[in-house]
Amino acid sequence: MTSTRARAPHQQLAGQIFSSREIRANLEILCDDFGSRFAGTEAERQAAAFLGDQLRAYGLEEVRSEAFEYCGWKRGRARLRLTAPWQRELSCLSMPMSPAAKAAGKIVDLGTGAPEKFAQLEGELRGNIALVSIANPVESGRWIQRTEKYNRCVLAGASAFIFMGDEAGYGPVTGALGFNQWGLIPGIMVSKETGLQLRRFAARHGAAAVEVETTDATARQTSWNIIGELKGSSDSAEPLVVGAHYDGHDIAQGACDPVSGLVATLAAARALAQTAARPRNNLRFVLFGVEELGLVGAHAYVDAYREQLDRTRFMLNMDSAGAPGGKTLSLYGHDTRSYFRTLAAELDEELVVDMDNSPLREPDHLSADHYPFMAQGIPCAFMRQLDASISSGFYHTAHDTVDKVRALEIKEAAYLCACLAWHVAEDDSWPFARTGPEERLQARTEYENGEVRRIERAVEQLRRQRAAAGAA
Repeated sequence: MTSTRARAPHQQLAGQIFSSREIRANLEILCDDFGSRFAGTEAERQAAAFLGDQLRAYGLEEVRSEAFEYCGWKRGRARLRLTAPWQRELSCLSMPMSPAAKAAGKIVDLGTGAPEKFAQLEGELRGNIALVSIANPVESGRWIQRTEKYNRCVLAGASAFIFMGDEAGYGPVTGALGFNQWGLIPGIMVSKETGLQLRRFAARHGAAAVEVETTDATARQTSWNIIGELKGSSDSAEPLVVGAHYDGHDIAQGACDPVSGLVATLAAARALAQTAARPRNNLRFVLFGVEELGLVGAHAYVDAYREQLDRTRFMLNMDSAGAPGGKTLSLYGHDTRSYFRTLAAELDEELVVDMDNSPLREPDHLSADHYPFMAQGIPCAFMRQLDASISSGFYHTAHDTVDKVRALEIKEAAYLCACLAWHVAEDDSWPFARTGPEERLQARTEYENGEVRRIERAVEQLRRQRAAAGAA
């Protein structure tokens, strides 16, 4: 790897990125002008067209949009009405992928949604309405993602699901109830303050009863991955994929998540396209659609490029990489720590490099766009801010806005992205390869036997039973 240093265009990349005025402009266009870019909206279509135009203007080759279908969702009016001990309307919003439905019952407070709490209160949940916090149950020793909490409520027979935030002043926290799959019971989100009020009513009066109504629409829809190429200087054609998604949630601009990383990816692509020292292997920039509803664009890419997966060197996920804070490179699959720590030292960058194998992280298949590549045995990394949290701050709230993002931190992420991508694509002795079929099958089998996937399969069986009953 050190033999590549003489050709490495670090100064040119730094000059292109840190002197650029387009980074702030791209951030504001994507967030202020287009808005959330939620899947299925006009803003999403505008963003997709804009991103393709930018890649062409930056000099990327074979720029194209590749369509795929997914389970779409459109927000309707949601209602939460307290019926006992008092009668009043409370503020709420539907959660993405919620069906249109009505439900009534008493509140069953599941706290942070620990599996032990479900077991304790399972008898009370049937026909009633679950109240669950986004906060992770510390006693569980692993991350309990919102979809697992929701699915446990579905299997226990709850009639509706109320998801409460855990940070004062930020309002409801959004997130899909199913990954490329519509929910089976209505799900709504409320602020921490509203959730605590429901808890107080239940505690002080012995019970609290509510009515929930959602009017959302579901339909199959089409989105697009936006792809551009930078051809390498050799004929080896081993692509390195740099990816970031462009869709956001419909209640927010999504400035940190995902646009800070998306804009950094654009800046890296522009800088690499304009430097004379092309790396040996190809760089492919993929701007994914519909990440927030189930990593759908990333799965579509992997399905469309199966014949190239054996030759794919690496996948770098830049989702949210320009958000405030120091940078970390979380590694998946192959243990590439030594390689990237050496490279970070050569770059003289304060980049924390480590394997992401903590149990206190989202299940892999519910995490981010690197997962479909990781599941195919391709070495992957996810650049993001240190101490990133998916249960605190303004994550997935209406407060994820442009003013939270600094152009300088996007530029840092872009520079790191460009340098890392250049070196991996240049290295003629890259020591890692896609894992073999037997190893992939073994890893997949072990993962499918995990608790989260067992719960998801039980929900799918229930879905099929309901569909069969409805068709009879």
